[in-house]
Amino acid sequence: MDQDILLELVDGHQSSKIGMDSTGNDLALVSLEPSRSPLTIAGGPTLSNGHSGYRSNLYPGSSLGSGLTDMDDGFDACNSARKGEKGGLAGLQNLGNTCFMNSALQCLVHTPPLVEYFLKDCRAEINTDNPLGMHGELALAFGDLLRKLWSSGRTAIAPRVFKGKLARFAPQFSGYNQHDSQELLAFLLDGLHEDLNRVKQKPYIEMKDSDGRPDEEVAAECWKNHKARNDSVIVDVCQGQYKSTLVCPVCSKISITFDPFMYLSLPLPSTITRTMTVTVFYGDGSRLPMPFTVSVLKNGFCKDLLLALGTACGLKSDESLMLAEVYENKIYRYLEMPLEPLASIKDDEHIVAFRFQKKEIGKTRLVIFHRWQEKF
Repeated sequence: MDQDILLELVDGHQSSKIGMDSTGNDLALVSLEPSRSPLTIAGGPTLSNGHSGYRSNLYPGSSLGSGLTDMDDGFDACNSARKGEKGGLAGLQNLGNTCFMNSALQCLVHTPPLVEYFLKDCRAEINTDNPLGMHGELALAFGDLLRKLWSSGRTAIAPRVFKGKLARFAPQFSGYNQHDSQELLAFLLDGLHEDLNRVKQKPYIEMKDSDGRPDEEVAAECWKNHKARNDSVIVDVCQGQYKSTLVCPVCSKISITFDPFMYLSLPLPSTITRTMTVTVFYGDGSRLPMPFTVSVLKNGFCKDLLLALGTACGLKSDESLMLAEVYENKIYRYLEMPLEPLASIKDDEHIVAFRFQKKEIGKTRLVIFHRWQEKF
């Protein structure tokens, strides 16, 4: 039973259809016998060992040689392809502290339109002449990694080759230290777009003013102009446009434009409440002090704290509470203003409340300190 196999050359003396893998090693394609059950991966030439036969002779004189036989990645396509398991289950090994890169990669390689695109033969759309791109090398490395992750099997893959390509074109991500995942994702999306941009010569386009035209018309025109210079699968999947309105403060003229975007920075929702623990003392000393934890608005006032505290401690209608701050076992200040902002009270400050009868309001306050008698 015949099959095609890929042999790695060590001494470089064999010369049958020489190619190169992603690590720069020479490869020889040796035909043994015709296969009865060929297997094709990612739209490449049919090979029965599960490897796609992309070779560097696709781009003579360039370093775009794909290398799906990347033994450094610890990936056995032959064994995994025979398992018949569902693809996309393989993980990525950390190369030091590269979890920031792995998380971004897993998001992209599990985006259905990108999976469908890179699993097919997309070499015809690689733009090697784009001065803003990476000569197609980043797109090839990403496609190579995606095909490995989507081959059957669950063997974790070490993305060393992709990491090397990334560090080559973006030195800020070299080494194995932690970096910002969003910054990596932004660079990767932009790099893939430029490597796969279908526009070879970008035309000059003069933008027109809206001039009161309907938004649908202006939006369609802006998107058409954008696609005339930027047309790739990344634009198709990951880009959109938002409306921007400017009003002249002098003549009140309204200018409307639609600007493209690939990602939006959104603030994380912050909590609008805070918890405060207040120790309640009985003014007549009839009961022991008791701490109560209540939830109040961050931008609330002392009256809100008193209301929540009164509910928590079961304050009676003829009783009242008075707030105070205790510092170094002494009353530092009284919080007597109902509209004093709670923002003036820090989280580490010790707040107490004195519970007394309303009829006692206006009486003179007498603060008693209990201390141990020092021995001389």
